[in-house]
Amino acid sequence: MTRKWPLFIVVLMLSFGVVVALGSQRSGTGSGNRAGDTTRLDTTRLDPGERTTTGDGRVSFTAPKGWTAGPCPPRGDANCVRLSPRGGAEGDAVTVLAGERNQVEGSPMDLLLVDDPSLAVQDPSIERLTLDGAKAVRMDLAALGGDPGWEGEPGVQDVTVYGDLPGGTHNLLVTCSHDRLVAEMRAGCDLIVESLRFPR
Repeated sequence: MTRKWPLFIVVLMLSFGVVVALGSQRSGTGSGNRAGDTTRLDTTRLDPGERTTTGDGRVSFTAPKGWTAGPCPPRGDANCVRLSPRGGAEGDAVTVLAGERNQVEGSPMDLLLVDDPSLAVQDPSIERLTLDGAKAVRMDLAALGGDPGWEGEPGVQDVTVYGDLPGGTHNLLVTCSHDRLVAEMRAGCDLIVESLRFPR
C-alpha cells in the first residue's frame, strides 16, 4: 500500500497538469461561482442531440440536445472540440481532445491504464472504463479532495477521462467543468463519455 501512494500522487499531479495545459487554450480570465454540489448526479438526464466528431475525425460522440460545439480556443485545433450548453457561463464546458501520443516516452498518465493489479492505482474516485473497445480511466476530481479549480481558469474541474485511441498514435482526453450549471454539466459529461466512439 505504501508503495502505491507515491505513484498515486505523481499520477494525480500529472493529470491535473494535463488539464491545466488544456485549460490554457481557453480565452478569458477569472472564474465564476465556484460553489455548488459536485457529486455525481445519476438522476439528472439530458436528451441526446446530434452526433458530432472532432475535426480530424478521430473521436465521435453524442452532444446533449441544445448544446453548442466548436473548436477549442485560441487555436481552434482540428483535434479538439469544446461543448457547452446555451446560456452557460464560460466555465460550463466539456472539452474532447485527441492528442498525439509521445511515441518514444509515452505519458506518465499511462500508468493509470496498466492491467497489473499490483501496479494499478486503487482509488474509488478513479474508475477503469472500456470505451468502444479502448482502455480509459475516469477520474472524479471532486471526490479526490480539495478544490479542483485553478487560479485564472474559469469554472471548477469535475471530471477527467484519459485513454488510448485505437492505432496507438493518439490519446483521448476529456475534461468536464462547471460554473453555474452543476447538475447539467455532470449529466452532459456522462452522456458525452458514454457515447464516445473511435472510427477505425
